Amino acid sequence: MITYQHVFDKIKDALSLRPAGTRVQVGDHEAAELLLLDYIEQFKNSDSFSAGNTREAHGEAVADDPLTLTWNIEFADTDYSYTINGFDIYGNPVEIYLISKSPTEIVIKTLVNATMTAIAMPY
Repeated sequence: MITYQHVFDKIKDALSLRPAGTRVQVGDHEAAELLLLDYIEQFKNSDSFSAGNTREAHGEAVADDPLTLTWNIEFADTDYSYTINGFDIYGNPVEIYLISKSPTEIVIKTLVNATMTAIAMPY
């Protein structure tokens, strides 16, 4: 079974274990990408990653204003992990600050206007 730590270590090795001033080696980059894809595929094909377990939320963030992202299905408690992605009008990723987390929603803030998407799964 591939773990998060395996993927993290592989990415870190590809990015940091090289002489100063040299580019990331294609082979190292590809190996890290493949391991990450295998890790994702492992979850997609397992019972823990099913439509019944995952939640999603979407919204439009306004710069410096809190945005409440409400899960489409409420969690039993706050024991869940989530991923939030946001992009500005130019398609650039945005920095996201978590304000609070509850079974029904997460509240975030961005420094620019952005389109936000979040997914979550219980532990």
